[in-house]
Amino acid sequence: MDAVVAAVAVLRDPGLPGTPWTIEQIASMLPLLAEGAGSLPVEAETIRWICAVDEGAPLPD
Repeated sequence: MDAVVAAVAVLRDPGLPGTPWTIEQIASMLPLLAEGAGSLPVEAETIRWICAVDEGAPLPD
């Protein structure tokens, strides 16, 4: 359960690049994130960066 809470916190964090995710977006994507090879928080941060870059944010150094 801690991993789910940490993943949701990453997806909702306004301090990260990109637009924070809505509860509806999280609910629809959480099962897919759980299928990833990494931990839920790591998968959440990865998808958050992918979405941010898709929105036009610069890549991290």
